[in-house]
Amino acid sequence: MFYRFAQILLMILLKIFYRMEVNGGEHLPPEGPVICVANHASLIDPIVMGCSLKRPVNFIAKEELFRVPVLNWIIRALGAFPVRRGTGDRGAIRSALEVLKNEKVLGIFPEGTRYRDNTIHPLQPGAALLALQTGACILPMLISGTHRMRFLSFPKIKVVIGPPFSLNVGGERKERIRAGTKEIYERLVALSRQGEGMSATWQGSA
Repeated sequence: MFYRFAQILLMILLKIFYRMEVNGGEHLPPEGPVICVANHASLIDPIVMGCSLKRPVNFIAKEELFRVPVLNWIIRALGAFPVRRGTGDRGAIRSALEVLKNEKVLGIFPEGTRYRDNTIHPLQPGAALLALQTGACILPMLISGTHRMRFLSFPKIKVVIGPPFSLNVGGERKERIRAGTKEIYERLVALSRQGEGMSATWQGSA
């Protein structure tokens, strides 16, 4: 109930102040494990993702956010769990696998950090690894407008959600993860053409 209340309240605020528009919401599977992946430009992006999907989203969030007492309680109540970036956090991986095992929605920003240059950057391999290990489908999401957010600025936010897909790649484990990561990236780039025409910096590696 807390999640639903927060979602409704935040969606109202996003509609009023940022004129938020969501296209493709019907692509979210009504049940089963889903990994929602999106580009990342602002701290508000998890809120945008959570308000764009009808099903509750469990987020992987950087550990630093959980060090703030009140924020820690709020984001945990909303289904987020911490990850230590750059360390191959096994605890975060186990938590993510548990979310998918329970057939819930997992939210990931696979670029690994925020970029405000309106460019989709090379992705970290976590989303592909989890999808290949669990068989969960991937739901690509492109968020545009949040890269322009500044203090007391209210740019229009547009969300484009693409059709879900599964990773069907062969080869050795590392090669499968690499190929899966590239496919996720290409899906996000394809969505960008429906958004603001973001540029891309794919370098052929995860």
